[in-house]
Amino acid sequence: MSLLVLLAQRSRRDAEVLFAVVSGSMALSLMSPWMHGAPTWMLWAVAIGGSATCNGFWLVSRALFRGEGGVGRVQVGVAAGVALLIAGYRVASLGEQGEMSPWASALDSLLTLASSSLLVLTFVEALRGWSPRLPRAERRLRLGFMAVFAGCVLSATLIGALGKAWPAVAAMRSGAIALCVLAIVLFTHVALHYRRRAPLATRIPPPAASGAQEDAAPAPRTQGPLTAEDARLAAALQHQLEVLQVYREPELKVLDLAGRLRVPEHRLSRLITQALGEKNFNQLVNRYRIAYACRRLAEPEAADSILDISGDAGFASLGPFNRAFKAAMDCTPSAYRAACRAQAGADAGTEAALPSVQR
Repeated sequence: MSLLVLLAQRSRRDAEVLFAVVSGSMALSLMSPWMHGAPTWMLWAVAIGGSATCNGFWLVSRALFRGEGGVGRVQVGVAAGVALLIAGYRVASLGEQGEMSPWASALDSLLTLASSSLLVLTFVEALRGWSPRLPRAERRLRLGFMAVFAGCVLSATLIGALGKAWPAVAAMRSGAIALCVLAIVLFTHVALHYRRRAPLATRIPPPAASGAQEDAAPAPRTQGPLTAEDARLAAALQHQLEVLQVYREPELKVLDLAGRLRVPEHRLSRLITQALGEKNFNQLVNRYRIAYACRRLAEPEAADSILDISGDAGFASLGPFNRAFKAAMDCTPSAYRAACRAQAGADAGTEAALPSVQR
């Protein structure tokens, strides 16, 4: 259910994409105790698919408390390495009866060390950037995350340790782990909902050193030279629009974007109108929305309706989309799509008519 809820969202942030993967992996991992006697292919699928649990949740915590871009290639590589260890251990343990093989035992020791390290790092992520000046709701989110996560990990560990001495406790282990997973899943959805309403600010890069060859990335349609502060703000704004695609959020307002960039609303509005030459914030956002819609409409095999594309581009309803599109492109979305497909068909016919040597 968690996986389906996350996949059903129109636009997804890094933390939500990562948690969708973790949710599916948790579901497969919880199936392991009931897989005895299952076909071999199913055992392999569960062993490999259930390998993105603690390592995947570490990435989720980074995305939650570091914001977009908080998970890089290095972190994904570390998580993938641990996933290989988990999958390798489970595959090595398939069909074992009685004593564990030396190969599985070695993987188990290495996996215990790696998993324990990631569990600690996951907990520590909530402490990163902690300050009494944080908003009260943000502090409560971080404290709640640490309490739920630590409580679930310690409970599962304690039950596992006690189960070695008392069989009655061992019989409760699967159910206890399932309850812990349920608690983490539910709280994480609450955290993701909160993060959508209060996203972390994008870090504005520091000014380039004197004489440096690389300047901040230029913002769209700049009207003239920018000050160092405006150039950094313009680069951060460009990152929000072109990389994070915040324009696809129907309810996006200039106040929301100013909060993410940690600047006053009036300063961002002044940058948009004076430095970037836009009429207003809405015109800037609609320009990106129309460009996105044009790319979608130009896809030859796209089966999405114009209503779906308008919503995906960030328009709240079809009427404003049609008006904005016609004002920008001097034609309706339907006419634009028809023209793109006609052009694609003509290009394909020309290509087919060329001799093979020319092609």
